[in-house]
Amino acid sequence: MPGKHKESTIAFRPSAWARAIIEQRAALSGIYKKDFITRSCVYSYITVVGKRENIQRIVDALQEMQEVMKEIAGQIQSGDFSLSEEGYQELKRDFLALVVTIVDILDGAAYLFDKERSAERRNWKAELELEQFRHVLEREEKSVY
Repeated sequence: MPGKHKESTIAFRPSAWARAIIEQRAALSGIYKKDFITRSCVYSYITVVGKRENIQRIVDALQEMQEVMKEIAGQIQSGDFSLSEEGYQELKRDFLALVVTIVDILDGAAYLFDKERSAERRNWKAELELEQFRHVLEREEKSVY
């Protein structure tokens, strides 16, 4: 349907210099600019400014997740799990994104604890994505034969 998009838009206005760098890197990467920006955001290190408000946001998000998980566990135990399949998938996606982000933040803050970033965790998201692609390709190969 014209004018309708499945996913929401994220927009920003970089400086002229940052835009030139982004465009050059995207062009030389061999992938679409939107894919380049998405991958750069998803697979890059996260730097958190150590203000109390920022740390409090992380703590609040974890506490909210804990409360929701307790509620869901109670519903499952009572046999009254009232979440639709779509609602469940949205909750799963949101919580997985939260957990992945927190792990990345903590890994990026390893220097605060006199530790180095974990070498084996450095590319785990890319490996997970590749594994998902492998499964899709295997299914397609099986359906062809």
